[in-house]
Amino acid sequence: MADNDFVVDSAYNGYIFSEIQESENEKIYKFSNETGSGQMNCISLIDGIQISYNNLNMYSTHQKIISKKDVLQIDYCLDGCYGFKLKNNEYAFFGKGDFSILDLGKANFESSCMPTNKYIGISIFIDIEKANESLKEYFSFTHIDLRKIRERLCKDIPVLILRSRQEINHIMLELYNVKSEIRIPYSIIKTIELLLFLSVIEVKDYREITLFSEPIYEATQSCYISILKNPFDRKSIAELSKVYEISESSLKRCFLYIAGETIGAFMRNSCLDAAAELMINKPNITVGEVSEIAGYANQSKFSKAFKIRYEVSPQEFKKKNLN
Repeated sequence: MADNDFVVDSAYNGYIFSEIQESENEKIYKFSNETGSGQMNCISLIDGIQISYNNLNMYSTHQKIISKKDVLQIDYCLDGCYGFKLKNNEYAFFGKGDFSILDLGKANFESSCMPTNKYIGISIFIDIEKANESLKEYFSFTHIDLRKIRERLCKDIPVLILRSRQEINHIMLELYNVKSEIRIPYSIIKTIELLLFLSVIEVKDYREITLFSEPIYEATQSCYISILKNPFDRKSIAELSKVYEISESSLKRCFLYIAGETIGAFMRNSCLDAAAELMINKPNITVGEVSEIAGYANQSKFSKAFKIRYEVSPQEFKKKNLN
């Protein structure tokens, strides 16, 4: 059912990967630059359709290429965030639980990035002409027409982002967690299920892309990095908005898209993660001392917050990591 022609090779013709490893029905595309590294594990399902498991720990993989027409790229984000810079210098973000359909031939992105230096997700690459032939040959009873799907979902915009919903989450999580022994046949079945769902999806399920100006994105990105580097600093949102010279509402909205959680939750979790790391690196430090460094009014409040985050008390955490 599948041939050895990978859609990625033609769709991103001219892209320079740091390394490509190939075996039967599978290709691993590796990225490496000054911002980090990552890879795409791409598996051929049927002629014209491949699935890719993406794990990127870097700020950007962007290279200027001319994308091939008549290729659809379906993406689902499991963790992290992916950002697109449009030609009007505005940014759009694609985060955890988001599902998108991109018509590569219409893509008008100036550049792309991963604001948190992390992206884990699934991509399905579809060569419309080849895939339609495969669908007619093996799954004619489904009446799936990829050109009609593209015309309906990507007619006026290059990328469509759908609200997180149970039907999509269920399919994509099963694709991600399937056992290797049955990966190809199972993934074919789930991909057909997904395409059937996209054939009947309604307009009310669409989500307009939220855009942020370049100054708002850059200020929010700087705020995000500062919190990561200084996890024990305690600043209010009002104080942060003054430091980065943007409104509180813009900071809160953009931060939520980038980090996938509110500023308050991110600051609390970053603080607790740093506290846990401190207990690992300094085994002789007391829980009381860590609590004070983390800025908690008393040890009991710190212990309660820590247990919510790690499901064990700080004392149990220390004991576990000493052994």
